[in-house]
Amino acid sequence: MAFRDIIAQLRQDITTAEDAGDEQTVARLRRELDEALRHGEEKADQE
Repeated sequence: MAFRDIIAQLRQDITTAEDAGDEQTVARLRRELDEALRHGEEKADQE
C-alpha cells in the first residue's frame, strides 16, 4: 500500500472511530498517524 493510501486509511479510521464515540481507538489511531507522518517526513528528508 502506498504511503498516501496508508495516511488516507488512518484518517478514515479516525473519523469512523470518532463517529462511533470510541475515544480509545481514536487516540491510538492518532498516535499511529503521527508516527506515520513523522516516518514519511524522515524518508523525504533522506531522498
